Amino acid sequence: MIPADPHPPEVFEQLRRRGPQTRIAVVGASNDPAKYGNIIVRNLAAKGYTVLPVNPREGEIAGLPAFQNLAAVPGPIHIVDVVTPPGVTMKILDEASRLGLPAVWLQDGSYDDAVLEAAARSPFLTVHRACIMVAASFG
Repeated sequence: MIPADPHPPEVFEQLRRRGPQTRIAVVGASNDPAKYGNIIVRNLAAKGYTVLPVNPREGEIAGLPAFQNLAAVPGPIHIVDVVTPPGVTMKILDEASRLGLPAVWLQDGSYDDAVLEAAARSPFLTVHRACIMVAASFG
């Protein structure tokens, strides 16, 4: 059972708020400027969001403090943006479920059918088939 609506309006509404009060954890954040995990961090930060990079091997990404995992991120997380391979994404879905996070945004390449099936059974809203950077440009 793949999520029926790949674009739940509640998540897009949170993204439209556009300010620092919208806290987005980017899991798979990277210090490599050629990788989407870095491009997304820089793009969302430039648009005024509070960006929370998550990478277990980095202490800082794009000048922002990085966190080992979602549980280490202080304060609320409104959207978890995932830029990891599907095998890693499955672990992120489990962690997001355990933490009771409200929304997970699956970037292209972070999911396969098994990930979408797991997301459909999860308690959070899931976005897929949309790029968060493009969606954040409108509103």
